[in-house]
Amino acid sequence: MRRRFDSLLSLNFGIPDVNARLKKIAQYLISLVLMFFFLYWAFREVDPAVLWGTIVELPLFWVAAIVLTTLCTMVLRSWRWVVLMRPFAPQVTVRDASLALAICYSANVAIPRSGEALRAISLKWTRGTSISSVLATVVVERILDLIWLSLFLGVSLLLLRERINQAFPLLEPLGIIALIGSLLGLVFLAFISFYRERALFVIERLLSKVSPRFAGKIIDLLGTFLNGLQALHSPAAYLEIVASSLLLNLGYTAIIYEAFIGFNFTHTFNLGLEAALVIMTISSIGVIFPTPGSAGTYHAFFGQALVHLYAMDTNAALACATAVHAIANLTYLTLGGPALFWQWRRPRRDSEAGEPAPEDSDK
Repeated sequence: MRRRFDSLLSLNFGIPDVNARLKKIAQYLISLVLMFFFLYWAFREVDPAVLWGTIVELPLFWVAAIVLTTLCTMVLRSWRWVVLMRPFAPQVTVRDASLALAICYSANVAIPRSGEALRAISLKWTRGTSISSVLATVVVERILDLIWLSLFLGVSLLLLRERINQAFPLLEPLGIIALIGSLLGLVFLAFISFYRERALFVIERLLSKVSPRFAGKIIDLLGTFLNGLQALHSPAAYLEIVASSLLLNLGYTAIIYEAFIGFNFTHTFNLGLEAALVIMTISSIGVIFPTPGSAGTYHAFFGQALVHLYAMDTNAALACATAVHAIANLTYLTLGGPALFWQWRRPRRDSEAGEPAPEDSDK
């Protein structure tokens, strides 16, 4: 009885922990509200019977093609990620990154953005990488995604500027702001990466005026974070990043084009590669919203773009969006469990050099 009482006393009932948990719960509830709001908005005029009847018409061949292309996009994203990690974690392979991404994507289906931490933890466990450095590459990835989204939005506006501005009047100014902001962000990260010591010195002096003890911890953390930006020093790495990013976005476009072919929209609504690129770009904006598995937001942007830009029937547009979204997320969920099991079974590494942990090396 005494032990139970002592264990209860040892528990942390601090208010900061409670506040942190309440904040996470509130964030998740907000993501659910967003998801249900956009799902209602997207499907409010849809006939469920017609929707399902259209979805089941998608031939299995094209379902398999979409699954295969989805897997290819995962490999391409893994390739780009490995390039970003190469300076501080050369032991990480495309296979390692692909397994971590599979865990990340499957987790994001349930809890938005939760997978980003999981993929860093996965590589820490199996390859001994620094979590802070890996998370730095995730930040760079997000900036790169935003830059490419802005570029493809520019291409879409060149193709259908008048129609896009009528259907989505805020898209052009927001795209310009996003492009400028993301480019400035990348330049800033590259700058502090190139002038690491000077940047850390200035930041430490500023923080020391507030709290010297706090400044030391922040500088250590920021130094580890800057390790994840070392790939920005290499011109060869830039070429690989550009190539992988371009192929990645073309892969996403191919997925939508395959759905168009499968549903026979290429003939019924005369939708070609140009339309697939435009829909890929606009639907990607929906992915930015923090909803579980991008549900609701992806459907709304995808469906509204087809309806307003290509005069499609709402049922057909949402059937296509639902099929693409479901196939992709089912692919992620199917891979996530085996990937997690495989990573858990692999020998644990406890150093960035990739050496096995002492307890594992003895087995």
